[in-house]
Amino acid sequence: WVAEQLAEDDILTPNFPNGFNAQYDEWVIFFEKILPFLKPGAILIGHSLGAMFLAKYLHSHILTAKMRRIILVAGRYGDTQENGSFDVSSASGVERSTDEVHLFHSVDDPVVPFDDVMLFKNDIPNSIVHRFSTRGHFIDATFPEMLDLLKQK
Repeated sequence: WVAEQLAEDDILTPNFPNGFNAQYDEWVIFFEKILPFLKPGAILIGHSLGAMFLAKYLHSHILTAKMRRIILVAGRYGDTQENGSFDVSSASGVERSTDEVHLFHSVDDPVVPFDDVMLFKNDIPNSIVHRFSTRGHFIDATFPEMLDLLKQK
């Protein structure tokens, strides 16, 4: 929906490999093939496992092209059995690759506890938390708050 609303912009919506049996190392290979196409000032968005991937990757890698924003939506933080190879033990360093970090999370998320967003915030003190109370895991057909943020210059 967001990509449709921003039809004038260049938007990549890649499908990362093995969504139901995802492996961090496989995602790294895929992501690093996309990186050369990202221009400085681009915006990276990760939702759920994608947010965890970006946090983990950017914790240990600095992007050569600095992003305008990195937006993490409903990402789980910590070492749990469900996360597998995507466990996020620290998100510090994400801010080195961007001008702004935004964290979206809803109190009623049935998948990821709301407390996890505060763990991200502790690691990225300058991040901006967008707190919701009735958005669940952000799987609605529309996301007007994200669209508003993306339209900001």
